[in-house]
Amino acid sequence: MMQQSVLLGIDLGASKISAVVAVREQEDTTALRVTGASLTNQPTGIRQGQITDINSTVEAIRRVVEEALRTAGQIRPDGVLVTVDGIQFKGENLRDTVTISSLDRVITIHDRDRVMEQATNTCKLTKEETVLHKNPQWFHIKGQRDIKNPINMIGDTLEAEVRIIIAPASVLENINRALHLSELQSPRLCYSPIASAQAVLSREDAENGAVVVDIGDQLTHIGVFMSGSLFHSAVIAIGGSHFTRDIEAMKHLGGIKVAERIKRLYGTVLPSGVPAEEMIELEDEGRQVSRRELAEVLQSRAVELLNMVLAEIGRSGIMHEIHGGVHLVGGGALLPHLPILAQHLLGRPRVVLGKVSGLHGLPQIVANPFFTNALGAVKVLSEDLNETFFQPGKPNGIIDWVKGLF
Repeated sequence: MMQQSVLLGIDLGASKISAVVAVREQEDTTALRVTGASLTNQPTGIRQGQITDINSTVEAIRRVVEEALRTAGQIRPDGVLVTVDGIQFKGENLRDTVTISSLDRVITIHDRDRVMEQATNTCKLTKEETVLHKNPQWFHIKGQRDIKNPINMIGDTLEAEVRIIIAPASVLENINRALHLSELQSPRLCYSPIASAQAVLSREDAENGAVVVDIGDQLTHIGVFMSGSLFHSAVIAIGGSHFTRDIEAMKHLGGIKVAERIKRLYGTVLPSGVPAEEMIELEDEGRQVSRRELAEVLQSRAVELLNMVLAEIGRSGIMHEIHGGVHLVGGGALLPHLPILAQHLLGRPRVVLGKVSGLHGLPQIVANPFFTNALGAVKVLSEDLNETFFQPGKPNGIIDWVKGLF
């Protein structure tokens, strides 16, 4: 009988928790088949990436995991990866150099890990902060730069450029506590922009410079990638719910639920494309509102968000090296004509809605933007298996080595 690896990806979003189960056949390590999934929009006890009610979080995690495994016909996964992010997460680029002390000057795994650790230690963390990821960007040896993997090469010194992801220790501890209470076996944490990128970026795009913009309900997460590695990341405190609240505040549509429905049915960020006479009937209100005026409100918020995205791309320092495009993901990216507006404001010739690749089965899940991060998580797990960095017995571990993800 063909042996399978059962992989479980979980996305702890601000307003939802989603889970995806995928199986990988041992005879074909490139084939990932999605067999189950679940999504909850019930209260999750999470706000802007932080747990505010752990009992609600545990209940929500258990519910989505049980449903995802049930629909997949599985009892327990072989690996679990959980995507996390939040308003207090931040990143920093660091660099440092070590001397190769061996007589033959051959660089070893120990040398690589040593320079990574030394570079990380140059960051002045507060006692409340901890490092979630150490993401190598480049290595250099004397006389040769921009090396992806220095192991077994010869050099007198080894320099590393590293991006670290930092979060408050209490935030990560409480996430791990919730996962433990949910009775998940050895779950690991992954920074959500890494999962988003793994889901939608091709190897070519990640190598040539690409941006992933994940527009969630409360937050927008940004990851800038170059040479297959994370070079810049940021979180913006604007999400899809802000668009909804704007049109409700300005047009009094009858409450947030009604405003959300109208946004999805009639929303656009290009008012110029809407006839001036087109009206939307508010049956419960007994009146009409101008669809163009509604679009003007949505466009105003979209312009604000996209200008902040543009500023973050500029802070990456590689603005003019982004040749792999800007990829919009998340439920907020579904706002009609947003890629067109983004293409104009960001000055990028290629802005697209991110499309998940490398997975088959359950097309209604693979094509659903609400599952993008969970789908990326199972792809990360699969890559970890390929790279032999996946350690199922490591309790509540994190991914320290993510260079080989693309």
